[in-house]
Amino acid sequence: MNATTRARCLRAAYARMVVALLPMLLAVILAWRGQSFAALAVFTVAFATVTVGTIIPRCTLFGRMITTLPAGKRHALLTIDDGPHPEHTPAILDILDRHGLKAVFFLIGDRAAAHPALVREIVARGHEIGNHTQTHPAYRFWSLHPVQLWREISACQQTLTSICPDHPPRFFRPPAGHHNMFVPVITRALGLRTLMWSARGFDGVKTDLELITNRIRARLRSGAIVLIHEATPVAVQVAESVAAMIAEAELASTEPLAHTFGGDEVVVEGRGAP
Repeated sequence: MNATTRARCLRAAYARMVVALLPMLLAVILAWRGQSFAALAVFTVAFATVTVGTIIPRCTLFGRMITTLPAGKRHALLTIDDGPHPEHTPAILDILDRHGLKAVFFLIGDRAAAHPALVREIVARGHEIGNHTQTHPAYRFWSLHPVQLWREISACQQTLTSICPDHPPRFFRPPAGHHNMFVPVITRALGLRTLMWSARGFDGVKTDLELITNRIRARLRSGAIVLIHEATPVAVQVAESVAAMIAEAELASTEPLAHTFGGDEVVVEGRGAP
């Protein structure tokens, strides 16, 4: 990636950090002056704001994100995280072909580098690839500082672009949906938009197929963005069930994925994920 772009991005990210720390400085000053209640109030509000913006996946305190399809879209979009997987990806691709669905595969850079042929196959079958970080540090991604975040996101972008140079990722999705105030600065610098979801069944942590599919079914409607995963014990079964559900509901896309989002069309939703 361009060194100038990186330097400008990191300056902007650290500027955000300075601004975020100002309330903490104010709390210290207030406490030093003996205004303990005011200091506690300032600290609590600042801490709560940062915490909410970080742990709630679809919270937009730190920047815009896409959580549903643009207005007027009558279909649902299937998105698949955590691939490619040597067994699951081929099976899921066949399932999607059988049901006439196109999807966005959010790929982990290290896994993509290990299975480049699968990445090319995803694209060859008319699907889109998205940036899901280089190593998928799900439990600590929210706590990474700007340089670490830059490495994770830019490395994945570079990995996927090197494999499919004619189809570089347009979208980013943070691991587990958790992010922090620096992520929007970095994704914007890399030309990425954050694509979240409006329907998920928690198949990344649950294995009850009926529970997973029923939860997605309850939120499946025109304009929905559906999230499922590869690399789980029930990945193929979930893909089959959800693909059939979308097709039966006549919510399969009839347009190329490249036409689903255009320009700066985004729908911002401030509440937490279902």
